Amino acid sequence: MDNHAGKRFVWPVRLWRNRVREPIMRELTVGVSPERVALASVLGLVSATWPQIGTNPIMALLVSWAFRCNKAVTSGISLVFTPLQYVMMIPFLRIGEAMLGLEPFKTSVPEIITIVVTDPIGSFGILGMPLLHAILGWSSTWLIVGPILFVPMKWLMRRLSMGLTGN
Repeated sequence: MDNHAGKRFVWPVRLWRNRVREPIMRELTVGVSPERVALASVLGLVSATWPQIGTNPIMALLVSWAFRCNKAVTSGISLVFTPLQYVMMIPFLRIGEAMLGLEPFKTSVPEIITIVVTDPIGSFGILGMPLLHAILGWSSTWLIVGPILFVPMKWLMRRLSMGLTGN
């Protein structure tokens, strides 16, 4: 029997536990309102999908500071859900282009990553305008999705909070 098979999935569980579950439970235990924890959680998802590669931690800190939320919760969720950035990058770009009535920029996520990794500063010459279009798509999407997602997140945090207090 392969003894390593069970260990393969240990690090994602540990990452989830240490970066998401524990900060959320700590906040709820010390009496932070479920609404504030829900807001920090949604902002973590917002910052995780920020379309500029490599700047999600900065965005997590900025939004948690701007909304006066717990930085550990926002940053932890942003870290764990960073893969969403790569999934949502092109859809955000397309939304921004559609809003501006522009022709689609011909690219793929692997091409974007290659350009950014090989020449981080020079990549702005190629990807600068598409990045602005993606940011437009990102911000307009989250202006709608964020408040909608906040409702079930608030419900979940209230349930967790009631479970901790025994009510």
